[in-house]
Amino acid sequence: MRFAVLLVASCLATPVLSAQHVVPSDGQWLIDPSDNSGRVQLTVRYGEGRYSSNWGRDVPLSELVGLAAADMRGSGTTVHFKIVRSAGTLTCEGWFEGGRGSGHFTYEPNSDFVAELAKRGISAPTGWERFQMTMAGVGLELVDELQRQAYDRPTAGELARMATHGVDLEYVRDIGARGYHLKDSESLIRMRDHGVDPEFIESLDSAGYKNLSAQDLVRLRDHGVNSDYIADMKDAGYAPANPEELVQSRDHGVDPSYIRSLKEAGYGSLSLEQLRRARDHGVTRGFIERVKARGYGTPSLEEVIRLRDRGLE
Repeated sequence: MRFAVLLVASCLATPVLSAQHVVPSDGQWLIDPSDNSGRVQLTVRYGEGRYSSNWGRDVPLSELVGLAAADMRGSGTTVHFKIVRSAGTLTCEGWFEGGRGSGHFTYEPNSDFVAELAKRGISAPTGWERFQMTMAGVGLELVDELQRQAYDRPTAGELARMATHGVDLEYVRDIGARGYHLKDSESLIRMRDHGVDPEFIESLDSAGYKNLSAQDLVRLRDHGVNSDYIADMKDAGYAPANPEELVQSRDHGVDPSYIRSLKEAGYGSLSLEQLRRARDHGVTRGFIERVKARGYGTPSLEEVIRLRDRGLE
């Protein structure tokens, strides 16, 4: 997912703006080149002083109505363009030089948006919620896609939360195409907040872990079980059918390096449970070598653990 949302602000900025319904009428825009073809990095700044905020996103050039690629390559070229969304429009003017531009915008809410939401059974959003939806591009297409995928009908407040958490039309479509229809907006927000995106799901599919529940995806992501860890553990001889085994192993510090060190000390073919137990009790290759040097021979893993627990150094 080509999504990177930045909200750089005072910790009090968003609550105060929301509570007082201070909706920006204007602000500043900046555009920089993107690493992705046909896209630009758009940053919008609004508010004043301690309540100022930045919003940034990699967006298709086609969303900037009236801005041509040739204008962007100019030297001091004056530009006028619009960012038109379901909830509102940013009318922008400024200049470009060498692919980078800046200027000012004015914001105007879309007068038809509230009526269109009402047709879909959603009550009117606040002015601040409409601004949030405008900034994130959350609008009627997303509402219709949620209905198509049989999600619970969101409230205007829930749509605004989706907007600020990066749950947009592209995200919903992408995870829906992979079989994830989560029924409610909060589940979508939770997945997005925890970094579960289509690329992560695809990487797990490729590693052999398909059709996982949304809860499992979040848990794997939170605990650092990614495709690299899975591949490394598989190379070490461990590819459990239940991904929870990998979560537990990751949490206990069992990785290919630790597995290899015990194998080199003469303790290969251990189960993941045995490896976790050894790790928890501080059994290392160095400790095993010291045990052998003291004449204990090659004790069982349980005997090594007991010696470690008794304080043998």
